[in-house]
Amino acid sequence: MEENQKNEETKIRREEYPMCANHPVMKTLFVGILIFLGAFCAFYVVADWHFKRMFHPRFMPNPRRIERMMEKDMRAMDHTFAKERRFAKKAGEIIHLEQAGNVYKIIIDLRAFDNNANNLQVSTNGNILTINGRSIRKSKHNEQISEFQQNYMFGENVKLKDLTKETEGNHYIITIPIEENEETE
Repeated sequence: MEENQKNEETKIRREEYPMCANHPVMKTLFVGILIFLGAFCAFYVVADWHFKRMFHPRFMPNPRRIERMMEKDMRAMDHTFAKERRFAKKAGEIIHLEQAGNVYKIIIDLRAFDNNANNLQVSTNGNILTINGRSIRKSKHNEQISEFQQNYMFGENVKLKDLTKETEGNHYIITIPIEENEETE
């Protein structure tokens, strides 16, 4: 009879535990959830501390310091834009277009292209004249390649097929004749 009583006690004790206590998959699932929640709470607390400290007035930068940093950035930007304006001005000084009598003269400064007329290419397409230039400057540690392209669109009275090219000192001169219009009334 004592054996029957022990069986009933053990059955009662097993029924007191929740169902997942004896199931290995459920145990693993709940342990995983608890680990995730613990890690999330730890991350939240650390992030909260960090942001509270970051936005605390004692740790905020001085407004005057921020203003000085912004002024420094503005000066750097102005310096960069000034360099670009100087470069654009120099680029405009490379090629000049003049009309002299019944011809157009395009005068190109060869110093920008290593004083070599072979670094220039002149091509026509219809009534459009295209000038391509290229120079390569090599130094000990790097190589700088500069390319330049300029297009000119002329009217129907210009004879691009009859253009002439010549070199005079540091200048490459392209001469384009203009056709005289004879109007009869």
